[in-house]
Amino acid sequence: PVVEEPEPPLTRILFIFDASMSMSDKWEGTQKFVKARELMFELLDSLERVQKKHPLEVALRGYGHQSPVPSQDCHDSKLEVSFGERTIGIIRDKLMSITPKGTTPIAYSLGQSEGDFPEGNDSRNIIILITDGIEMCNGDPCEVSAALQKKGVVLKPYIIGINIDV
Repeated sequence: PVVEEPEPPLTRILFIFDASMSMSDKWEGTQKFVKARELMFELLDSLERVQKKHPLEVALRGYGHQSPVPSQDCHDSKLEVSFGERTIGIIRDKLMSITPKGTTPIAYSLGQSEGDFPEGNDSRNIIILITDGIEMCNGDPCEVSAALQKKGVVLKPYIIGINIDV
């Protein structure tokens, strides 16, 4: 008898991308933002290959890219590309048009991300946070992350920072 493989569940990956002013600092001779964008492009290339075999949707939320410092806009976070089947090219284009300029509202961005995922429990929801810094708006990213995990959202932080005193 032929045994059919069950259809793998839909995976949704939300990238939360740090475009705060600190990302314009140099790291190993290049702006951190440029290095992070290169890393992101490599991830997107890999996801494009995966997408051919498995159901996958990708979205992008940025923060720190709308309101310049010195003002401290702790709500500077925006879903730039919503979930969809063919969003990888759109995400690449959006990353080329964003420039770092604002503050770092990590907890607020994580909290907003809950609404970025479409309703329904039929998918694996993953957040990949790409940042160089620490919370600058008195939020608690760990607390927000724990609340998201209770709702079935997995958070994978990728911190690309160097010289961070914790």
